[in-house]
Amino acid sequence: MSGLIYFSCTSYSKIINESYQQLETYNVKTFGTEYGIMSYVDEGFGEAIIISHGIFGGYDQGYTNLYSIFGENYRKIAVSRFGYPGSDFPQEPTSNNQAKIFLELINKLQIDKVFLIAASAGGTAGIRFALDYPDRIKGLILLSSNVPSVPMTKKEIGRPGPPKFILNDRLMLFSIKNFKGVFYSMFGSKNVGDEVFDGLLPVKPRKRGIIADSEITNIDMDINFYDYPIENLKMPVLVIHAKDDPMVKYENIEYFLKRINAETLIFPDGGHLIIGHDITKGIINFMEKNRNE
Repeated sequence: MSGLIYFSCTSYSKIINESYQQLETYNVKTFGTEYGIMSYVDEGFGEAIIISHGIFGGYDQGYTNLYSIFGENYRKIAVSRFGYPGSDFPQEPTSNNQAKIFLELINKLQIDKVFLIAASAGGTAGIRFALDYPDRIKGLILLSSNVPSVPMTKKEIGRPGPPKFILNDRLMLFSIKNFKGVFYSMFGSKNVGDEVFDGLLPVKPRKRGIIADSEITNIDMDINFYDYPIENLKMPVLVIHAKDDPMVKYENIEYFLKRINAETLIFPDGGHLIIGHDITKGIINFMEKNRNE
C-alpha cells in the first residue's frame, strides 16, 4: 500500500511539474498597464485576431485555440485575462477594465483594427470591447460564448463555476483521473481529447481568474443586463454554437439572436467544445468577407 501511495504521489508530481513546464514553452511577452502586468502571445503574420479565452484558460489556452483554427496563418494574439497565467489581478477585474487591456495591447502593437474571438467565459470581455471600442474591431466571433440573455439577480443565477475547493493542482488532477464522467457531462461530450484535460493544469496560476469568472465575469451580462445594449453592435458578428452545449444554454443564444443581426454556425451537437465539427472554414470565410471593415 505504501508503495502504491508513493507511486501515486510521484506520478502526480511529475504530471503537475510537466504542466508548469508546458506554460514555459510559449513565447510569452508582457506589458505594463494601470491594472498591472499582462502576459500575451503574439505569433504569425497578416490579419490580426485576438482571443478572449474561456475559464481555466490563459495565453496557452487562447493560443492553442487560435492555432487549432488557423494553423500558421494570420497573426494570432492570445492575452491572459486578469488572474490567469502571467497576468496580474487588479482590485476591479471587471469586463470594462479587461476590454481596456485589449485596447491597450492593440495600441501597443500598432494594430488599427482586429477580429476578436470571444470564447465561453471570455464572451463578457469580448462583447464589452465591441460595445466600447466599435471602431477598433472588424468582426466579433462568439465561440460557445457567454451572452446576455435576460435580466437576472445574483441570487437567481447562483455561482456558475467550479467550487473553490477543487482549484488545487493535485485535487484537480485526482478528479480528472477518477471522475472523468463529471467532466464529460460538463463539456457535453464523451469525445473530449486528452489535450483538453491536460489544458486544465496547472490550476494554481489560473485560480484567481477562475474565481473571478465564476463570481463576476459569468454573471455580469445578466445582472447588469442594460449595460450591454447589444442592439448597438454594428460590426459583423458570427455566432458559433452547439444546441446541446450544457455550459451556455442554446436558449440564451436564441434570446441573443432575436436582438442582433448576426451570421450563425449552429450545430445540433458537439457540446461546449463543438466536438466533431469543423469551424475553421466558416470563421475564415467570415473574416475574408469582412477584412475591409
